[in-house]
Amino acid sequence: MRTEPGMGAPSLIFVSWLAAAGAFPFALVTAAGGQGLGALVGGCSWIGISLPMDHQPWALVNQPVLNYASQPAAIGYWWGSWLVPMLFAVALGMLRPRSRSWTVELVTVQAAWAVVVVAGAWLPLLDADGGHIVRWLALNRLPAAAVWAAPLAAAAVGLVPAIQLLELARRQRSDLGRARRTALVTIHLAVPAVLWVGVTAAVAGGLSVRAVTGLGVPVAAVVALAWLRFPSPHVRRLQPPTARGVAALAVGVGLVIAVVWLTGRPLADGRSAGLLWGKPSAFNNIRTWIDPLPVPFAF
Repeated sequence: MRTEPGMGAPSLIFVSWLAAAGAFPFALVTAAGGQGLGALVGGCSWIGISLPMDHQPWALVNQPVLNYASQPAAIGYWWGSWLVPMLFAVALGMLRPRSRSWTVELVTVQAAWAVVVVAGAWLPLLDADGGHIVRWLALNRLPAAAVWAAPLAAAAVGLVPAIQLLELARRQRSDLGRARRTALVTIHLAVPAVLWVGVTAAVAGGLSVRAVTGLGVPVAAVVALAWLRFPSPHVRRLQPPTARGVAALAVGVGLVIAVVWLTGRPLADGRSAGLLWGKPSAFNNIRTWIDPLPVPFAF
């Protein structure tokens, strides 16, 4: 019988970080997808997407009227990129697949954690003037400082994947102490978040102090949770990662990274790529720094 690995085993750390390598860029997809869905509900037509790492992702849409952004119908357009990822993270925690695979469990944890960190805490503070929530606050004449409620609320959601991680960690060691709990949360959750900041800084050529501070809110929350909380162990026996499962995960990660690079890679003069599958109207929302590429089947 194969012995079930502990959470600190190199094989599980590798799978966890591999899952994070796909989950963090995938969070950009959830943010843009959330805005696109919110725009559709508000009467827009969804014509494209842009997923830069150094700007807020955008669902490219045709707006029904020129002043659409200031109308009540646009609330989903402005808030969808935050709200939909948060609902996605909560759903992963509540409706997580009943799997007997360490790989699936770690992918679930990392997917929920990544959308919390990136879409919930990082992106709302990334563009000081042009971010979705910041613009909504300005249009409604609300204090700009209210945007900090986004990472605070995201930190509360981020406790869910952290608790799941600690439950998994207690399978092998029921007497998991504070230092070890904190170390495991740091390795599996905090390190990928820090690496995301580093990769983004390399792409953008600099850092947004506001965004880094926002990202630090859920990271600090889960580290504090690990120090204070001692959850019950996960009760189902889990199968160690298999070569086939890890290979499938690696392919998925590669596809996510390729999609994000295709639809958000940095271009000359500070511009970013985008993708169009529809024709822009006079009332489109394509930012001046987005250079969208029409796809052959655009209509």
